[in-house]
Amino acid sequence: MIHIERASSRVFKNLVIGAGPAGVAIASTLLDGGSTPTLWVDPHFQSGRLAHYTEVPSNTKVGLFLKYATTPASISGSSDQITQVFKGMDSDKGCSLGAAQQMVTKITETIRREYSDEVVMQRGRVDSLALTNGVWHINGDQARADRVFLALGSHPKEASPQHCAEAMALDDALMPSKLSGLVSPDETVGVIGSSHSAVLVLMNLLEMQNGPKVVNLYRSPLKYAKFLPDGRIVLDNTGLKGQAAEWAREHLETGHFESQGRLKRVDVTKEDAESALAKCSKIVSATGFDRNPLPEISVDGERLGDVSHDPSSGAIISGKLYGYGIAFPEEITDPEYGHKESNVGLWKFMRYVRDVLPAQNLCTLQRAG
Repeated sequence: MIHIERASSRVFKNLVIGAGPAGVAIASTLLDGGSTPTLWVDPHFQSGRLAHYTEVPSNTKVGLFLKYATTPASISGSSDQITQVFKGMDSDKGCSLGAAQQMVTKITETIRREYSDEVVMQRGRVDSLALTNGVWHINGDQARADRVFLALGSHPKEASPQHCAEAMALDDALMPSKLSGLVSPDETVGVIGSSHSAVLVLMNLLEMQNGPKVVNLYRSPLKYAKFLPDGRIVLDNTGLKGQAAEWAREHLETGHFESQGRLKRVDVTKEDAESALAKCSKIVSATGFDRNPLPEISVDGERLGDVSHDPSSGAIISGKLYGYGIAFPEEITDPEYGHKESNVGLWKFMRYVRDVLPAQNLCTLQRAG
């Protein structure tokens, strides 16, 4: 629960819940656009889920992380210190997400240090939101706000409980320093999926010295992002990029580890998944993410059952409740295949928020480039 001195009688203009990349994008955009005071709530203010993935190679170029960091005008005086972590890196290549995590945390600390009157940052949770007479009552009446922005993030989907093998957390499998203590050479580990995360888990397991055997179960073939001359990207959010794409082409497409007997890839649309899983002592599911739990939300005494957003604006209740980030993503159309994708990434969050908040009359910021 949040505990804010002198806040119970004060109505904030904004409540922002979550301090991951999307929460930082929202808070800095509102600040730049003169929409204050803002109450900003998060349990840790340490960049959200990025803090779990500091060893993971990004599928985002350094140049876009720099764009994310240097766009908010309110923190421009500290931009050199915030972006120091990227010094010497090639802007056209990726980096570890640890660098992005440091950047997001430094932006958060800059806002804390320089704008304590405009943005009240409070560690804690928002468990309930009640909209009454046009005002949000937060955790009963600990604080009030005119409008609320949800940037709650998400968590990996868990392996199906029907599998008898031990489930291993995707977060651990993505971190080589943790993974090495969780598996032994005499085990067989099942990896479910063909996503960016799945390929990184395969890379971590198969590049281990004295690593286990691996079974990769998938429904979709490996897909790769394609960069068009006009700047658009085909399969931008579903195709492999960066180190994951390079490793997959070199090692998975060529059958390198299969020829060594270390890996078996199983297309579950054509082969029996259960017999393959029966050989596995541990299973890692890399099949997507689920939205983190929401606060209990009510409107004029009635619980809000459908918390869905307009993917073109983020609006859940126009003028009062909005959602952004990986839990409430923008929707785009793939330029080549025409299907819809959730547009997820640090710069994508910043650009989207800065496009739609002014359009919704939520701040006076000029549209981002």
